Amino acid sequence: MTQERDVYVHFVKQAIRHPGVSYAFANAAIQHRNMEKEFNQRLLQVCPSPQSLAFPYMEMAASQYWQRNFFSILFLTIFDAIGIEKRRQHLYGIILHAIRGIVTATDNILDDEAKGSVILQLQGGRVLPNILVLSMESGVLQEAIYELSGSEKAAKETWKNITHALFALGAEESGEEGDVDTVLDPKQLLDRIHRFRGGGLLLLAFIAPEVNEPQLADKIRAAKSGVNYIGLSLQILDDLTDFEEDLTNLNHNMLSSWILHSRPDGVCESEQLKRLDPEILKHPEVHFRRATQQVMHLAIEMALKGFDSLNKIGHPVDRSSAQELIKTMFQLRGLDRFWTAYQEYLGSTEALSAYSEINCADYFLF
Repeated sequence: MTQERDVYVHFVKQAIRHPGVSYAFANAAIQHRNMEKEFNQRLLQVCPSPQSLAFPYMEMAASQYWQRNFFSILFLTIFDAIGIEKRRQHLYGIILHAIRGIVTATDNILDDEAKGSVILQLQGGRVLPNILVLSMESGVLQEAIYELSGSEKAAKETWKNITHALFALGAEESGEEGDVDTVLDPKQLLDRIHRFRGGGLLLLAFIAPEVNEPQLADKIRAAKSGVNYIGLSLQILDDLTDFEEDLTNLNHNMLSSWILHSRPDGVCESEQLKRLDPEILKHPEVHFRRATQQVMHLAIEMALKGFDSLNKIGHPVDRSSAQELIKTMFQLRGLDRFWTAYQEYLGSTEALSAYSEINCADYFLF
């Protein structure tokens, strides 16, 4: 155990030069691996063909495992900061891991894929294996809920609230996109679209604690607010990486909205944008550099506001270590080019003059 922790501490220290943050994330990574081992063992016990189950995440190196499970690990550090007891943190981790697995298996069915932390290797296609994985993980989810909850009433309420949240996310996902005729301006896009879907998946992590930790209600509420900002930030950053795909599929996208409405790189009309060469769309940080920089700045300021909220309730991540954390996530995802553009913008006169066209306070909606 000590050797494994040292591996994670060494890796996290390379990314975040803050001893308290490094230690918190390294411990949470070990905690997450232990949780996942128990989770997988529960699946093996109920699966009639345990040799058909594969757990690819458990074979990952420390850096890859930390990247793949970053938000689940972050949630464990948040649960610790707000004062949840260790064994209950472990059960909340199992609940969150089960929810992740259910969402992944559902996506796999829709996309005809086999990905995630649990793979059932059966012949004859991908739909049935994913349905079976979904069923087994739902069983583990309910087991953990009943172990955690102090009463039948609390267990049923937890299960109901998770089900309702998944239903709402599914309904939103199926109805939110497709042939966007009117490109909303950035503020409308945040207010009408991104504010609802940005943190939706991340906030699933707090459903069970809200029901079962009433004595921590104020801290949980504050943590949710911080995570909501972080989720909105991620949604905006996803719009940068999905720029070409969203334009092709006529989806809402913050960068295209910024290009068309704020026009920091010059006038560009919607039809003109759609006709651009795909190679141009793959590298917006080159061809729409100022728009990309400004959208990056907005997203990162929102993420930092979220981490500020977490810090106020006792989380060790402060603003400087949060910046290092965000930078590391960009590097791990191979998005250094966007980070370079952002750093260039931070050193510019424009960024120093009260964000110029960007008044970040106008976009803090929650």
